Amino acid sequence: METYSNDSPATYAPKTKYFRWTNNMRIPRPTLYHLILLLISLNIACTSPTKDITVFAPSDGPQLEFALTELETVLKTKGITVKRSEHSDATILFHLKKDKRLKSEGFEITKTEGKISVSALDVEGLMYGGLELAEQIKIGGIKGVENTLQNPYMEKRGSKFNIPLDVRTPSYTDASATAQHNLPVMWEMDFWEAYIDNLARHRYNYISLWNLHPFPSMVKVPGFEDIALDDVHKSTIDWKENYHLHATDITSPEILENYKVVKKITIEEKIGFWKKVMRYAKDRNIDFYVITWNIFTNGTNGKYGITDRFDNEVTKEYFRKSIKQLFVSYPDLQGIGLTTGENMHNMNFDQKEQWAYDTYAQAILETAEEMPERNFTFIHRQHQTGAKAIAEKFKPVIDAPNIEFIYSFKYAKAHVLSTTEQHYHQGFVEANHPPKKRWIVYESLGFIDVPGGSKIGKLF
Repeated sequence: METYSNDSPATYAPKTKYFRWTNNMRIPRPTLYHLILLLISLNIACTSPTKDITVFAPSDGPQLEFALTELETVLKTKGITVKRSEHSDATILFHLKKDKRLKSEGFEITKTEGKISVSALDVEGLMYGGLELAEQIKIGGIKGVENTLQNPYMEKRGSKFNIPLDVRTPSYTDASATAQHNLPVMWEMDFWEAYIDNLARHRYNYISLWNLHPFPSMVKVPGFEDIALDDVHKSTIDWKENYHLHATDITSPEILENYKVVKKITIEEKIGFWKKVMRYAKDRNIDFYVITWNIFTNGTNGKYGITDRFDNEVTKEYFRKSIKQLFVSYPDLQGIGLTTGENMHNMNFDQKEQWAYDTYAQAILETAEEMPERNFTFIHRQHQTGAKAIAEKFKPVIDAPNIEFIYSFKYAKAHVLSTTEQHYHQGFVEANHPPKKRWIVYESLGFIDVPGGSKIGKLF
């Protein structure tokens, strides 16, 4: 095999015939040919009109602005310049309208006589309609736009994000080099902007952050101020292959004492960071939820007499105040969730649910009463407890006018796509019926709206 390079004697160099321009200048024929082509193309470019279209939108809010920016970016790749118009006779018209065929977040795209209309009941629907229009144009150009009517197949569409906040406040899967490597990334705005934008493009509308005990890394609790953690730590140990399935050993002294500071940041700056992330998500119609396993007290280091015992009254007070402070600190936080399991050993069902009510339920009831203008979501994940008794115990939360109660059930134990038949949920739906107009969250795959049967896997 022969190999050629630019400085190799074997490089292709055809014998050139010259065209005489003047007595003192000779131009190779290939060069003159290409020069003529260039002049012709420049002349065409200068004399051809630029393609312009106008877009009218009823508001300049951040959600619709996101969709318009996506649309303009796609049109630019097609050689089309977009101009914002203040008149409703624009080429592309976004508008709100009442239509019995449309649900909240739904939209309709119609194409008639060279104009395109995107209509919806709400701004969220206009955003999704704009994103859909951008996708259609990206694939088939303006001519490829089709009349489209879409409504959400599932009202809640989101991600379960086991978030590694700090080695001192770990999530369930943090006992690994990968999680430790990701720790500083969780505190980078660039990551969240890219992640949130991508979720919005795919029509997701919430993010649930799952952590064993996130409070020391996210809030400064009145009366327990010394628990708040500055900076972000990662562990530098060589991780073992296996750790306890209940995650009770991933904050051992060996793990915590061998650490490296990967980000210098105060608790006040942490709160500012998450406020910014949640606001950015809200501007993409994405709500944030914080969900925990229990009873974990990682990051407290036994301060104030806090332990993981269910009969410790100081621990209960600390949890109540921490949950309330989450909502005080983060005006864009939509809800809180809990799992009654994992580290509730030697407790019967009644004790588990009583502890959950005395902490999480009491906290959100108090917060909701003090903030009557704000709507909250309370998620109770059934894992090692039962459904009917939960509905009875948490009836005050269910009946609260500004609290939405969501009952969560784990459809697959884990890795749902690894098998063609699931066994974890068998008999659950028939035996347990949560209150009407409540949701079951089927984890590991998708979400369903009950009553009415499974709706899993399809978003819109």
